[in-house]
Amino acid sequence: MKTFLATLGVSLLLLAFAISHWVTLREFSQVRAMVAPYTPGEILVGVEWPFAANQDGMYEGLLLAQEEINAHGLLGKRIRFDVRDDHMDREESRAIAIAFARNPRMVATIGYYDDKFAVRASAIFEESRLLHIVAGANNTYMTSHGFRYLVRSVVSSDRIGHSLARMCAGLGYHTYAVVAEEGAFGEDLAFQTGTALDALDGRVVFMSSYVPGTVEFRDVVDEIKGTGADVILILGFELESAQFIKAARSMGLNTPIVGAFSDTPIMHSVAGPMLEGVMFYDIYNVTSQTPENLAFVARYRRRFGADPEPYAPQGYDALQLLARAIRVTGSTDPLDLAYAIRSMDRWEGANGPYKFDSTGELEDKRIYLKVYRGGKPAVLDTRETTSPLSTLGSN
Repeated sequence: MKTFLATLGVSLLLLAFAISHWVTLREFSQVRAMVAPYTPGEILVGVEWPFAANQDGMYEGLLLAQEEINAHGLLGKRIRFDVRDDHMDREESRAIAIAFARNPRMVATIGYYDDKFAVRASAIFEESRLLHIVAGANNTYMTSHGFRYLVRSVVSSDRIGHSLARMCAGLGYHTYAVVAEEGAFGEDLAFQTGTALDALDGRVVFMSSYVPGTVEFRDVVDEIKGTGADVILILGFELESAQFIKAARSMGLNTPIVGAFSDTPIMHSVAGPMLEGVMFYDIYNVTSQTPENLAFVARYRRRFGADPEPYAPQGYDALQLLARAIRVTGSTDPLDLAYAIRSMDRWEGANGPYKFDSTGELEDKRIYLKVYRGGKPAVLDTRETTSPLSTLGSN
């Protein structure tokens, strides 16, 4: 009997490989359904992230979770990764998404840092009926299309924008200069933050957008100098954010800056000592005293000899969410897993609570305001969470 099943499994894999080159993505979901029960000994998870550029702990967090889960087994199988670095390249990201969608053995994908990559990939994965756990991209409208295979384990831009506005208002800022990256991340976050600032009687006195890779910030800095803004919001990814900070400080603009970037090597290599005093929001506080985070940090330090970077708990928690859904359902069917995650009770992970709505959106998550001191980020304000949208503008 075992020999028969093994032969059948191999035959299905060969069949799937043969037809994967000519069936549509929608039809391919049927191939995955045939192959999944006969995949020998493994649960395959695709991971896409700009690993080399960011070095933000995502891989280490995933690896730690994989080792812990595999030590106990999962439906008698082990999790295996197909890890791809998109190098922040649009076409490379698209090719990776299609490769994942056409792999009949793949159960789920985790990742996506760049919003525009994640938005496009979500449509590809929905078409091929592959579970897509977004652990990095924040675009507000990603979960508004009725997709059934999409779950987002990171807070969306509307909640970030409202929380960021409240924290800035709490620091006494009233007038704002906003410099935003064009595209799915920067424009969305600028709109959401601006809406929240209006409700808090904040005033945007300068607004500018830029196209990544083509911008020279000197003229923008000159214009901001004449606005008298209390604070500058730079809402974009790392390279241009670092270039803006460098331009502003080198031109004598000492207005406080609050960014939407992550603390990656690019920030330090480009802006260097000019980061001192610059603030940014972050999704993780390594010093959080929750039992789950304390245990995670201890395990991470034993495994890697350092404190976890900001996206380490994001990767760790995303894989643990997937494993939890597999255990609850006893299934590796992507739709079963998507519904299990969306309907699960509130779960406490390394990076706080996880509870999802019917669209796959994370309902609540704390963010933190950090400031560079002595070249390292320190938590400036941990009071604000992203939950009180209904109280925005209250005294």
